[in-house]
Amino acid sequence: MIQSPPASGARQRGFTLIEVTVSLTVTVIVLLGVLALFDFSNKLSRVQTNISDMQQSLRVAQNDAVRLIRMAGIGDLPQGNLPDGTAVAVQNNVADGTHVGPADSPEVFPNSDVLTVRGVFSSPIYQVDKDDATAFVLSPAVGAPTSGKIHVKSTTTETHFTQDLSALKEAITKQRPEALLLISPINPGPWAVVELDPGNSDVSNPNDVVVAFKMTGGNTTDYLKFSSSPGTYPTDLTTVISVGLLEEYRFYVRREYAISGDKSSALTPKLSRARVYPGTQKPWDDAAENWHADIADNIFDFQVALGLDTNAKDPASGACAEGTVASDEINCDVYESADGENDDWMYNGEKNTDPALFLNSRLYYVRISTLARTDRRDHDYEAPALTRVEDNSYDGSPFNTTNERMYRRRLLRTVIDMRNL
Repeated sequence: MIQSPPASGARQRGFTLIEVTVSLTVTVIVLLGVLALFDFSNKLSRVQTNISDMQQSLRVAQNDAVRLIRMAGIGDLPQGNLPDGTAVAVQNNVADGTHVGPADSPEVFPNSDVLTVRGVFSSPIYQVDKDDATAFVLSPAVGAPTSGKIHVKSTTTETHFTQDLSALKEAITKQRPEALLLISPINPGPWAVVELDPGNSDVSNPNDVVVAFKMTGGNTTDYLKFSSSPGTYPTDLTTVISVGLLEEYRFYVRREYAISGDKSSALTPKLSRARVYPGTQKPWDDAAENWHADIADNIFDFQVALGLDTNAKDPASGACAEGTVASDEINCDVYESADGENDDWMYNGEKNTDPALFLNSRLYYVRISTLARTDRRDHDYEAPALTRVEDNSYDGSPFNTTNERMYRRRLLRTVIDMRNL
């Protein structure tokens, strides 16, 4: 039987041109939406990564600095008169062209602060047998001494306390002109900083190291600035109870560029730490890299304020800040006013920077403020204009230009209790 062909109305039909066009249009719209969402997600991820990196830089910067600042003065090094103190010193809002050391050392970012801390940080404070006449000897014994020797034993005679002498042995073996902090058993009493004399020291006995020191030549002029008789060896320091290797660190913002030495390239400032022989312009161990141990990237301001106990009080409440009691040290003994005038904080405002206002005042706190920015610009973002951080005013600052405000910025502030002062 022959089948007849199907009727024309039952034939299978394809998509019309209009239907294909509509479906393609819808598909393209959906794809564009997906791509737009992906692009937005990618940008958001980049921004969050940049912010996360910036916040991490702030945390690293603060943690490293706080650890050493809190220890300032350890070893019984006195505070001294601020801002150019002994255990703590501050260079406030440095001028353009300032270097952290000599002219060939790194340049400090203009208007930022340099914080110097000194103390016996990384080595033990060695006890000396004050009752042993041979433990501490000056030469000449009569008149102004020019040198001396100390016996530091691995086990103290009085307390039988074990001492690790490896730091002393290393300094002597490597011929470092370290600063030695000598403290009298009298409290308060004389003290001095003298220079280690490796050539006349003796490490042959592992349990009794003979530490020689001198008061003339080398770094002694700089070291003796830090003594109870500034510039000279105290005549009444005839016996000591402890000796330590005194260290000095300077925290600062290093002025650096994307292309090293090319000031027309982008700024890439870093928070750095310099280690130097105390009071000198010489890097520790004579190593140039000790001028700039970089701590964190993209830190473009470092500000310091010092909380001291002065006679400044809140006029509204008399002896203490309003609403506080005398036992509340931070609000009573160290009072801070809203405008930064006539209070106990040095460098927390443009009105309170005269060092004479803080003469002979006890230091309670150091407050550090680090200002960071992201690694990359965000062309769809505009940061608020910077006004002031502590006593650093940003009026006319290059960081308030349109290009600089494309960076996201964060400020981290920490108050540090000075435990050893």
